Amino acid sequence: MISSSPRSSSQRDVVFLVADAGMEQMLRGFFGRERFHQSLRCGPFSFDPALDVIVDTQGRDPGVYLRAHQILSAYEGRYAHAVVMLDAAWEGSPGAVAIRDDIAERMKGSWERFAVVVIDPELEAWVWQDSPHLAQVLKCPPDFRAILERSGHWPANTLKPPDPKAALDHLRRRYRVKAFNADFGKLAAKISVRHCQDAAFNYLCDHLRAWFPANAVTSEHS
Repeated sequence: MISSSPRSSSQRDVVFLVADAGMEQMLRGFFGRERFHQSLRCGPFSFDPALDVIVDTQGRDPGVYLRAHQILSAYEGRYAHAVVMLDAAWEGSPGAVAIRDDIAERMKGSWERFAVVVIDPELEAWVWQDSPHLAQVLKCPPDFRAILERSGHWPANTLKPPDPKAALDHLRRRYRVKAFNADFGKLAAKISVRHCQDAAFNYLCDHLRAWFPANAVTSEHS
């Protein structure tokens, strides 16, 4: 069970350890929205990417898998909550369930409130919606879903492409759009949070709602 509890006035709310700059940009996009907590259906919490996001650019996913507890040890006591975020798809990966369980087991001795968010297979899974915003960022036609269906990247009657990165790369190649990590931030700032069906994203939202309940804000001012 995920529970909320008061934090010390000297603590910041959440520290995020992520495996790459694309994830950092995704967080910037989601939490950079005005009143972002309302989109997430949680209470407000502080977020400053300069302070609250650690990017393990050298170790990337395998490094975060092996050393998340060690990296975050420097932030114990300074933050009330910790989030570890990484992809499930990388060479030597033991799979999403094992990644989450292994990191959680190592974190238990130090952190009372934390979440291990394993994106299966990888970050690109979070961007896929039948939304015109995706076409705008990728500079492709608004019927991109039909284009991907014809190319075999997005089968009919599926919520998202089975290989999200391959589908994104296909559109980039076809329309000669260079890949930038900032694209993830642009997409996160616009796509519908409530329509996201990704299990890892919903897992993160569930924790944020438990840590920062929306009704707590109402009750304080009632």
